[in-house]
Amino acid sequence: MPAAQPQLGLDDARDLIGQIGFGGDPGDGLIGVELESFAVPATDPASLALPVLPGGSAISFEPGGQVELSSRPARSVGEVCEAVGLDLAVLREAFSRQGIELVQRGLSRSVPRRIVDGPRYRAMEAYFDAGGPAGRVMMCATASVQVNVDLGPGPERWRRANALGPVLAAAFSSSALPRRWACARLGAWLEVDPTRTAPVEPEPEPGAAWADYALDARVMLIRADPEDYVPVVEPLTAREWVAGGHPLGWPTSEDVAYHLTTLFPPVRPRGWLEVRMIDALPDPWWRVPVAVVAAVLDDPDVEAQCGSAAVLAPDGWRAAAVRGLADPVLAEGAAACAKTALAGLDRVDADPLTADLVDRWASAVFEGRKLPWT
Repeated sequence: MPAAQPQLGLDDARDLIGQIGFGGDPGDGLIGVELESFAVPATDPASLALPVLPGGSAISFEPGGQVELSSRPARSVGEVCEAVGLDLAVLREAFSRQGIELVQRGLSRSVPRRIVDGPRYRAMEAYFDAGGPAGRVMMCATASVQVNVDLGPGPERWRRANALGPVLAAAFSSSALPRRWACARLGAWLEVDPTRTAPVEPEPEPGAAWADYALDARVMLIRADPEDYVPVVEPLTAREWVAGGHPLGWPTSEDVAYHLTTLFPPVRPRGWLEVRMIDALPDPWWRVPVAVVAAVLDDPDVEAQCGSAAVLAPDGWRAAAVRGLADPVLAEGAAACAKTALAGLDRVDADPLTADLVDRWASAVFEGRKLPWT
């Protein structure tokens, strides 16, 4: 909660943000995945009976009632995919008995509406509604596969994830809207407040770049008390809040850390890297981006093999949303990522099912065919 007097200087805030983003173990070798699904029909999660999941994943709910499975950190692609696959099957069966189907795709076909209540989501909805309809679409009608990897040694993995993000978005889209979007989920995110959804400039130094991004982002909400989160609809950056305060108070270290949870760039550092630009994919195809991300972010040669696709950003994000793999540069990059992933499956210890799915996806990419889940 904010304080009555100044608590932090800008240098303090910069150091804190850099430490939160890049202060984790750079090479612990862990990988995780978060899978979002739409519940059909959309249902208040408070009414659902939730099963115990044998693979240890956590269950949570996004504002539109999207069901999220968050894995435990694992030591290999095979380990995390096997655990989450088992948990997804158990969750699907439990929900089916309650008349609910779990559907994995990037964009819902329903009118976006908030189902899950709570002070954070109420404030978030008010903040985004003040800027237009895209925020409610993003909150309530989009779903993703998020792959979490360690920071790796040095800044290379951070830079590589940002450079290849548009390629990954195009290669794993499940939200095409003919004649408008190749990836409508990404299109919706591009229309939302860019101070919190645009990619982070990865140079020159990751911690400093992340601190500048976070301080220049608008404050979404201020937690006046545990049940009263006040949306800040008049523009106020975190930098301005730290330097000049607000009628509700001055930010504490906890407020700055919470501010970071309201930022949603395509690659978000949290002591590890959250790779967030991938659409939700139907079971079992969600396994493919887990293996591909793990393999390509580990390969120092992949950027050179991707050619111009690795230097498209920021224009590459718009190209991925509008044209997807119909863009020849992104198609070239996807083929290079597919080649790198196939060569790296043993290195990331992919299980047989995941390896077979990667091979089938890669064949479609090489041959310019439709992605196998479309």
